[in-house]
Amino acid sequence: MGDTDLYAASPSSRLTAARAASKRTVRHLQRDADGWPPLSPGAANAWLLLVTTKPPAWRDALVEWQERPLSVGWPHEGFFYPDPLGFWAEVRRWALELLRPMEPAWGHADALAVTALLHLGDDHGRLDLAVGVCRPGAVLFLDEHAWHVSGWSVDAERPFELPDPHRPGQAYHGFWGVGPSGAMVGKSPQHPAAHRLYDASDLLRYLRAGRLGVGL
Repeated sequence: MGDTDLYAASPSSRLTAARAASKRTVRHLQRDADGWPPLSPGAANAWLLLVTTKPPAWRDALVEWQERPLSVGWPHEGFFYPDPLGFWAEVRRWALELLRPMEPAWGHADALAVTALLHLGDDHGRLDLAVGVCRPGAVLFLDEHAWHVSGWSVDAERPFELPDPHRPGQAYHGFWGVGPSGAMVGKSPQHPAAHRLYDASDLLRYLRAGRLGVGL
């Protein structure tokens, strides 16, 4: 596989190309990501881009967060940060489930090797940078504010309701659709940090509802 396969439509093709990339190519990919925002681990050629504006309340007072360059071919170390909130554990689970329709034999390491998480804040330029660097096949906004900051719109929108297991009648709203570039785009009904406000089985239905990469 050549460098063009680094941005293939298939996540497995991206992963194979990244693991075969030369040191020169790796340096080039990481140089293209100059200005990448902090607290945003991921792969330089991520097929799956997760976008959030939530403040990083997952920090552990005893474990320092280490900023590292974007990974190429392997999971970024930041995905394994041992936060007490359980945020990164949920991110790892979400990434695997989101990629499962296309790559049913993958484990967490493979899924995370083609995933990036972007802390957007209120800076739309960060999203432009991430899309330009990664050229993702799917983008999932993890909270309402991130979606509004993007200014994006979707076609063929499929709405989704996630019930609150503790408050009858309370539901959170999300959707899947097709973005301007043809990529799958979603807005999650809940944030991974709010995992106590949803049942894992209900959230799993949302993650699988988009059928990423295999059409609506």
